Amino acid sequence: MRQKRGGRAAGVTMEDVARVAGVSAMTVSRVLRQPTLVNADLKARVEAAIRETGYIYNLVASSLASQRSGIIALILPTVASSIFTDSVKGVSDVARTHAVQMIMAETNYSPAEEEKVIEALLRRRPDGFVIVGVSHTRATRALLEKSGVPVVETWDSTPTPIDSLVGLSNFDAMKAMTEALVAQGFRRIVFVGTATPDRRAQMRARGYEAGIAEAGLGAPLILNAGDLTSMESGRIIAERIAALRPRPDAVLCLNDVLAAGALLAFQRMGIAVPADIAVAGFGGLDFSSHLNPSLSTVDIPRYEMGQKAAEMLLGRIAGTAAQGGTCEMGYRIMLRESTGGSRPTEAKAS
Repeated sequence: MRQKRGGRAAGVTMEDVARVAGVSAMTVSRVLRQPTLVNADLKARVEAAIRETGYIYNLVASSLASQRSGIIALILPTVASSIFTDSVKGVSDVARTHAVQMIMAETNYSPAEEEKVIEALLRRRPDGFVIVGVSHTRATRALLEKSGVPVVETWDSTPTPIDSLVGLSNFDAMKAMTEALVAQGFRRIVFVGTATPDRRAQMRARGYEAGIAEAGLGAPLILNAGDLTSMESGRIIAERIAALRPRPDAVLCLNDVLAAGALLAFQRMGIAVPADIAVAGFGGLDFSSHLNPSLSTVDIPRYEMGQKAAEMLLGRIAGTAAQGGTCEMGYRIMLRESTGGSRPTEAKAS
């Protein structure tokens, strides 16, 4: 290592690491940038040399040389909802495996806020975006298309993605759950949705409406919750439903959090679930099977969706995947005790 005046060591270079490890500087660079392409023993030698020398990889200099920042951006509607947690984990795990950093931003379900967030992030030159949702302002779409930065949209479905898509049909999934409740004998099914412009929520509401229409059950009944991320909103909705006359015989909620809040509130009011009223949710969150009674839900592959989106994005960044790639994810209808099942049953769809 070089010496500065006064005896202080100059910055450790990649060549210093290479000498200590007994490899070429190119090998050190490959370990830092593409660790999956290096065998385990060689990778361990280089990592040991990095620790010994105290080398700090200069990402700024590297990005200037390679035109890549080593960063991908994940855009979420909210960080408050547990429904997205597993997808975040899926993206993060893939990014870490490929020595890529993930940054995260939320839009609060606002297309205008999403536009501001993406414009700000583009100035930081991320290598690509994973975006929850397919509904954007014209300006957002134009920004992303003109930037040339790879984009993978997810958690929804569209025939015209910006770039690539890991899709889920919220319409089909909620329609299938509505049909499952009808098949169990329920006839007065109320849907708990939202007045926000969130497209995924709208498609779930339309799926419910289609299921009700096909069953010939008359006009759909929809109540809108306030905060979609809290059980308290489920409690408030449950009180409104309990006051309806005639009372619905089943409640189908936009997500499992609202459903859990409603289920617990009904029990506190002395309304038995499912004897007096059935409750079902959407999302397949872990707690749903541990409630008493266990919660019927639409189980979706949240982790796998994030994982696949990250893999697709890294393929686009590396040039090994073509633009326009689409992967449609499946879902499962989990019928449990909250809708009268004596044991958990499952209906698969894809």
